[in-house]
Amino acid sequence: MWKKISVIAMTTVMVGTLAACGDEDAKDNNNSNNTQQTADSGTNSNSNSDTATIDLNNKKFSMSYTEAVELFKNKHPEADVTSIELSQELGKFVYTIDGVDNINEFEMKFDADTKAVLQDNSEKLDAEDGNGKARTNEKLDLTGIKTPQEAMTAAIKQQAGTVKEWSIDRELNQTYFSVQIMNGNQEFEVKLDSKTLAVLSTEQDS
Repeated sequence: MWKKISVIAMTTVMVGTLAACGDEDAKDNNNSNNTQQTADSGTNSNSNSDTATIDLNNKKFSMSYTEAVELFKNKHPEADVTSIELSQELGKFVYTIDGVDNINEFEMKFDADTKAVLQDNSEKLDAEDGNGKARTNEKLDLTGIKTPQEAMTAAIKQQAGTVKEWSIDRELNQTYFSVQIMNGNQEFEVKLDSKTLAVLSTEQDS
């Protein structure tokens, strides 16, 4: 009789203990899931903020592109400017100025908000671009060109969306504006004549 009572008592204790352990495991799993969900939410939030495109249209900066070009020429007086770009890099708005002389090619980057020099690199030109060949083929004609703001305004009339970046480049003896526009998940490039703002092409990037 006492053996039966002891067995029943021990069985009851074991069942209670297992139930308690089960409850603790459930709590641990719930806490783990909640922690993981919180971490995932934080990761998604940061990812969204990092990839958000800020509209350059009508955005003001402490530094103008002409100031960036002037600083580039002061540092490299023998060079001609071959490309100008304003884009977002690692959370900063950056002017990139490229240029060449008869021997070297140069690239300088400036923080558009603080005017700080972020980069100043040079590299020797190869034989096919040296001796003034790159200078002749790539030098920008900046005389009498429109402003980037005018180019952005004209570009979004052609293709609605958010201006991601713009640049001034040269191709086939023509200096032109290239304006990158985001419309939803689609990206477009609108090219405009730098002096007349006539639309040269509108292409959707793949």
